[in-house]
Amino acid sequence: MSSRFFSESPPENGRIVLGREEARHLHKVCRLGTGDTVQVFNGRGSAWNAEILEASANRALLQTLSEPLVTREPTLSVSIASAVPKGDRLDWLIEKATELGVERFIPLSTAYSVVDPSDSKLARLRRAVVESCKQCRRDTLMTIEPVMSWQELMSAADGPLKLLADPDGRPPCDWPPIVSGRPVILAVGPEGGFSPEERSTALEREWQPINLGVYILRMETAAIAGCASLFAREEHPRT
Repeated sequence: MSSRFFSESPPENGRIVLGREEARHLHKVCRLGTGDTVQVFNGRGSAWNAEILEASANRALLQTLSEPLVTREPTLSVSIASAVPKGDRLDWLIEKATELGVERFIPLSTAYSVVDPSDSKLARLRRAVVESCKQCRRDTLMTIEPVMSWQELMSAADGPLKLLADPDGRPPCDWPPIVSGRPVILAVGPEGGFSPEERSTALEREWQPINLGVYILRMETAAIAGCASLFAREEHPRT
């Protein structure tokens, strides 16, 4: 059972109030009550050890037992802009991206996209991010952006190292350096890939095509394999 709970509101005079959904999980699912010790995180990089003062299915009141805990965050900022896979494959992508430390997930609408997630679906996925953060002990929520078109992405992505998942791209041995401190964004296309026009536009905007391996990967596999490789290749400046 998880002993971590989420509260957006900061402590007031050392007190934290959990809303209905988190309180129900604490009281009904985890069967925790007065005197038990848990950890609470706010999704913005802070967490506290806390003692339960009151607990019911509708509300829980906790008292912090520590100053904010030291949290670990990736030194590399990675964003994934990906076409949306069908069904629970998107849920899997969001869960694993959260666990790996991806900062932002951008649902991407492209010429060959077949799934366009609704606002209610995105809201449910944001809740899934909270649950994943509980499990992996991450204190900062991964941001899920609104759906973005290809042209919007091309106009918005200035500054980061811009990488395009492409079977004809540069092999892993020839990827550009992944330098700590410089944000990276990886774009992943749908099952049909990016259209010739989309690829041409990306190259004009200085996106760099990279090959993620020998075989053609599903989009959710490509997104996770790609971002895991980015974290593994991070180079830290010499001091």
